[in-house]
Amino acid sequence: MSMNVLVIAAHPDDEILGSGGTIKKLINHGYKVITVIAAKGRKEEEQHIQPLMQQANKHLGVDEVLFLEFPNLLLETIPLHEIAKAIEALLDKYQPSIIFTHHYGDTNKDHQILFQAVITAARPLPGKQPIEILCFETVSSSEWSQHTNDKEFKPNYFVDITDTIDDKLQSLHHYDIEMRPFPHPRSYDGVKYLARVRGMTVGVEFAEAFEIIRRVWK
Repeated sequence: MSMNVLVIAAHPDDEILGSGGTIKKLINHGYKVITVIAAKGRKEEEQHIQPLMQQANKHLGVDEVLFLEFPNLLLETIPLHEIAKAIEALLDKYQPSIIFTHHYGDTNKDHQILFQAVITAARPLPGKQPIEILCFETVSSSEWSQHTNDKEFKPNYFVDITDTIDDKLQSLHHYDIEMRPFPHPRSYDGVKYLARVRGMTVGVEFAEAFEIIRRVWK
């Protein structure tokens, strides 16, 4: 099995918000994590977001951060096949066994489009290594979606991040310009409280939750 994992996120900070504790845990267990950021992020932060993105990921041990530089909040204006093609090239290069990406029901349209592009790029084809796909939740997007069966985040896979929650929060400090005061969910307390709730759900102190799209036992 490949020890490569791709975390494919729409905007800078989404990757840490959704799976920062899991990224650190995977690296601690010998996996190589490659972070892929599809869009540029907010225009007012565009000039200095890349160094912050590199620092945030480096704090967790991620050596390779790829920036596709699609326009922020405009992924729906780009033909889906173009985004999928860019992702497919990365799948061919890195041969990941697992992909973490956005949830299909998020309120943010870029998240939805990116999910569709990932599913398209990672379609199971004969002769290719099957790739597991897990959706993370992104605070201030996943929980703000419609609470209907086709949109709501339905956690069914949990990662105990009790030993990496501090790394996640410290990594987020590199994205301080993107954080908000509590009780906004995209606040340091909001992120920590959600990790407590997800941990409580499975009997640990802190956890990150995911929704399984595809798992393969081979």
